[in-house]
Amino acid sequence: MENTTKNDSVKVGELEFPPRKVWMKTYGCQMNYHDSERIMSHLSGMNFTKTEEQSEADLVIFNTCAVRDLANQKFYSHLGETKKLKTNPDIDPETGLKKNVIVAAGGCIAQTEGKDLVQKYKQLDFAFGTDVIDNIGEMVYRAYAGEKKFTVTAWDRSDNYSIETKITQGTPQAFVNIIKGCDKFCSYCIVPFTRGREKSRRLAEVVTDVKRLVEYSGIQEVMLLGQNVNSFGKDNGESLGQLIMELEKVNGLHLLRYTTSHPYDVTDDLVEAHANSKKLANHLHLPVQSGSNTVLQRMLREYTVEHYLSLLAKMRKANPEMVITSDIIAGFPNETEEEHQQTLQLLKDAQFDNIYAYAYSSRKGTKAARMNDVLTDDIRGRRLREVMDLQLSIQAEIRRGMTGKTYRVLVDGKNINKGVQKWQGRTSCNRIVHFEPANPEQDYMWNWVDVEITSATALSTQGTLIKEYGKTL
Repeated sequence: MENTTKNDSVKVGELEFPPRKVWMKTYGCQMNYHDSERIMSHLSGMNFTKTEEQSEADLVIFNTCAVRDLANQKFYSHLGETKKLKTNPDIDPETGLKKNVIVAAGGCIAQTEGKDLVQKYKQLDFAFGTDVIDNIGEMVYRAYAGEKKFTVTAWDRSDNYSIETKITQGTPQAFVNIIKGCDKFCSYCIVPFTRGREKSRRLAEVVTDVKRLVEYSGIQEVMLLGQNVNSFGKDNGESLGQLIMELEKVNGLHLLRYTTSHPYDVTDDLVEAHANSKKLANHLHLPVQSGSNTVLQRMLREYTVEHYLSLLAKMRKANPEMVITSDIIAGFPNETEEEHQQTLQLLKDAQFDNIYAYAYSSRKGTKAARMNDVLTDDIRGRRLREVMDLQLSIQAEIRRGMTGKTYRVLVDGKNINKGVQKWQGRTSCNRIVHFEPANPEQDYMWNWVDVEITSATALSTQGTLIKEYGKTL
């Protein structure tokens, strides 16, 4: 579609697009936030600017997540509330036009349930899946042209996966998607059905993409994204370890992270990258899900506890400063008390710095959803509490060792607690550190600073500002 500008309006095809506002709610993982960035970059070319107030919006978009039950329920609740936007239209003072609020749902839930959503919710104009986000402009055009109640959830059938990262938030951090989809089909996971099969970008394209972000957008920290990022390049004869070492050469890039990993696909060259890269973060998120081999078999995770612990030993030998975090599912279908105790033992053996733990929730269409499960919500809740209580005690002991050490962080926020203003940043090892400003009037946002840790608990780390470098190192 061709865009032309006239009197503050943008002509797209046969339609005039006056200045409008879009409100977008994103649920779930970093991949979804990356997708929202792409959506916003396309909409900006159609005269949309972002608003934080839903009541101001001409276009409302929900970018959904199907992995966690809590995210699901939040979406359905928030979508239900948009009904009032349709029943109480008003006049836009800037354009003099009657607001025609368009409501759309995208992402993982829309991929699998899009047609049902547009039929059930009268206020929902259209739904779109995960593989068509770069066509959001065409869908918005169709909606403003008068087409209602349509769904776009087609899969990208091409063999190649090629994109250019788009950013809009004006920060020195960027998400860079390097692989999409997942071929694992874990028995509890809906991702292969919402994101499709694995496709990697070419290594050279990713390197060029990151160089462009660094040189022209001032990006200094990059997070490489994928549902199974460790599988990057295997269809092209390339690897994540190779990519990391090529990105090591990018001048101006200071910190490199990646997520999410699958233990089965941790390769020797990835371990070597953690030993040799100076820009790669001292952090690895490696989801284990359970400490029981029999549960892992039912999950179809393709590795054993012994294999997993050997990977942790290799990584820690490669980089002794490495901090490791993980995911745990409590109460997988028919998990016995013995299997639960084995997960608690794994926490003691692995010594994770942090975990993301959840009580199992069924996902329609997965193999686990078809299991005859004997566990109750009360049992799952108790086991989740036991997992978290043990982890917090381990975590508190580990983090006490931070006291007296100095960490370099990129400041990314501030808060006021009991009248005291504090800034915060995230260390290379992915721990959030809070510190009081040396100068209360100074703006530290997106500055690099050195902070000495003065106290640390399982959930909070406090420090003193030692040195400030400005917005670049």
